[in-house]
Amino acid sequence: GTIAHAAGFGSERQFHETFTRIYGHSPSVVRERLRRGRAGERSPAEGATPSPADAAMLTAQLSVRRPFDGQGLATWFATRAVPGVEHVEGLRWSRAVRLPHGPGVLHVDLGVEHGPLPLTVHLGDLRDYAAAVAVARQLLDLDADPLGIDAGLSVAMPALAPLIQARPGVRIPGSPSLAEALLWAIVGQQITTAQARTMITAATDLAGAELPAALATEHIHRLLITPSEAAERAGEWFRGPGARRRTLGAVLADPPAAHLPVPELRDQLLARPGIGPWTADYALLRGVRAIDVAPARDVALLAAARALGLAEDFAALDTRLRAASPWRSYAVMQLWHHRD
Repeated sequence: GTIAHAAGFGSERQFHETFTRIYGHSPSVVRERLRRGRAGERSPAEGATPSPADAAMLTAQLSVRRPFDGQGLATWFATRAVPGVEHVEGLRWSRAVRLPHGPGVLHVDLGVEHGPLPLTVHLGDLRDYAAAVAVARQLLDLDADPLGIDAGLSVAMPALAPLIQARPGVRIPGSPSLAEALLWAIVGQQITTAQARTMITAATDLAGAELPAALATEHIHRLLITPSEAAERAGEWFRGPGARRRTLGAVLADPPAAHLPVPELRDQLLARPGIGPWTADYALLRGVRAIDVAPARDVALLAAARALGLAEDFAALDTRLRAASPWRSYAVMQLWHHRD
């Protein structure tokens, strides 16, 4: 009861029902798994107690408000997937992530058309189960209200209505951390996505941690380089202007605290040398699920807007996107998908 009320629930029953709906198990099941993990017990049905040569495999049913654009997420992640870290096959998505007590690998079928999304997670430590579920929800933007967002955008920007009808339930593709989102945003300034992925792959080749054998699969076998190490060793892998390399070093060595309000975070980022509005907004959109930003002077956005007769220049595009507030980020995603 104490935990339920501390988490903001009106009753323990409400807490148990919500927990079970989100994680696919009652709290007692998770407590039992944790107890077995600490006691060194094994359960063939639930996976074995993790050790350097072992790992736990657990499942969850991720609740999702539909409609859900799994295809859009799969396409986005596939285009940016660093080999060995992330993999998309059809609509099945896998990603290695860092969790509080060790690494984990997430597997989600983004193509399930009804009900919750099935998550399979391989963990080095059972204590990371709840954290793994939370990271999966964050990366897939599962707490969005697609009906409200799509209805609001269709009224605010009628030119988007055909796109929304063709692709309902668009989601913001998240990042495990603001620092990782900043890594992609800074590296990706004024170059193509493919070029950014090539450089971040080179950085991961240099210093990406290999997964324990029990966690590795055919396509997932390592973690992305940490943003702090990417900053420290930028001179060895970054192929771009020296000023941008210095920005990488300074910002990723000391990123702002992600829990701050978005306007404050944005101000802090813009105060950093080498961070402009596009970089700040892109990082906030992906790193902290900022739902009302529009990366400034984005060439792909403008190309999509021109194709739709929405705007002919950046100033007009900015004005049109302001009408989409407070859902500008979802309007941006619709336009990016249309351009792709």
